[in-house]
Amino acid sequence: MSETHASFDLQPSVAERVSAEALIVDVDGYEGPLDLLLTLSRTQKVDLRKISILELARQYLAFVEKAKELRIELAADYLVMAAWLAFLKSRLLLPPDPDEQGPSGEELAAHLAFQLERLQAMRTAAAQLMARDQRGRNFFVRGLPETVERVRHVSYTANLLEVMQ
Repeated sequence: MSETHASFDLQPSVAERVSAEALIVDVDGYEGPLDLLLTLSRTQKVDLRKISILELARQYLAFVEKAKELRIELAADYLVMAAWLAFLKSRLLLPPDPDEQGPSGEELAAHLAFQLERLQAMRTAAAQLMARDQRGRNFFVRGLPETVERVRHVSYTANLLEVMQ
């Protein structure tokens, strides 16, 4: 009986899939998900100057190789986050240019945190929608009742003389 039950549990749950899809970064001074690193860097709880971009890039490339088996969209999301992190670190390490008209590093970090919050909200909504029953997959709606129509074909068997009478 347990063998039959085990054969039905082949699909991973939503929580297992999300945890398998998270890029866990382990660099000097930080260990955890990449999106959390970006959020903490915005609030200055993690000093980006102490984090090695080279080690981060190595871990990211290893993750991308693994993510190709899962989903390419996931690898693209993390590529964007890694690029933003490298850009933020470069903005923080370089002295500010007084002639530059662009946003400051803090403004970029705030914008990135906003994007990460939106991404997390979309992922949560998608996971909730996929957990719900879907028509055609888990249950089916009742179709329209069939009606029987009687088709009548009228055929006349008369000749001209019978019609004139």
